[in-house]
Amino acid sequence: MTTINDPEFWREQWNTLNAATGGFSGYGSAATWDAMAPQYGRRHDDGAMDERCAATLDLLGKKGVEFEGAAVLDIGCGPGKYAAAFARRGARVVAVDISAAMLDRLRTETEPGELRSITTVQADWKMLDVDAAGYAGAFDLVFANMTPAVATAGSFEKLMRVSRLWCWFRGWAGVRKNPLQERLYRAVHGKEQRPFSGNFICALNLVCALGRYPDCSFEPIGRSEKKTVDEWADFYALFFSGGIAEKQKAIRSLLEEALRETAVDGSVENTVTGHTGGMLWSVNDNV
Repeated sequence: MTTINDPEFWREQWNTLNAATGGFSGYGSAATWDAMAPQYGRRHDDGAMDERCAATLDLLGKKGVEFEGAAVLDIGCGPGKYAAAFARRGARVVAVDISAAMLDRLRTETEPGELRSITTVQADWKMLDVDAAGYAGAFDLVFANMTPAVATAGSFEKLMRVSRLWCWFRGWAGVRKNPLQERLYRAVHGKEQRPFSGNFICALNLVCALGRYPDCSFEPIGRSEKKTVDEWADFYALFFSGGIAEKQKAIRSLLEEALRETAVDGSVENTVTGHTGGMLWSVNDNV
């Protein structure tokens, strides 16, 4: 029988958590992120995203992470906001994402001087053979920030396999409320969606059970987004179908009907709330 001090206990807890939430997230699909790519992060054009990015890198710097000349792996890099920031501070960055459209945005929107220090890799982190890629122990900082690429204990422990010094992980901590998604799930499946519980708590305890004791902090999240009925219907048809065209077409009308019930002037606003946790730890006994 395993105990809470045994890493295997927390691997089992993580597996149990995934099973309890159905084991499938539309956010794990390349098709979902390709569809989101054109508008992803645009709501932060007021500078909030830049501020959050700068605050995270400042925090890492204060904890001892050095960027100049460092090799950084950015997992689930999206359009490259963090990858570009690492490059600006002198790092050489490998930016990995499952979405070709996200990587296209990174290459298009990143300043040429920064882009020269970034290598983009389209891959599913969960499936990536890090030994074959030459990544084992190759990076000074392995950075995974709010990415569904790290969805299992195995994909999480790969962070430590490819790091020679630092790891950073931020994820949802506890229940995340998404009222619109929950309502649309009922419309499609005729039953309640299992609550989404983030994996940060399992990740934190797994790291501790492995003998590492990270600096960590928690942050409340509340973000609102307004889209038209058609935009929401298109997105969630893709999200719930897993990109299967026949299924996607079949459920879209159900989604549109449910959305129109609460639409105001053809649009629906949704607010997602919860908490995230961030942690930094070293895999090096000398730090």
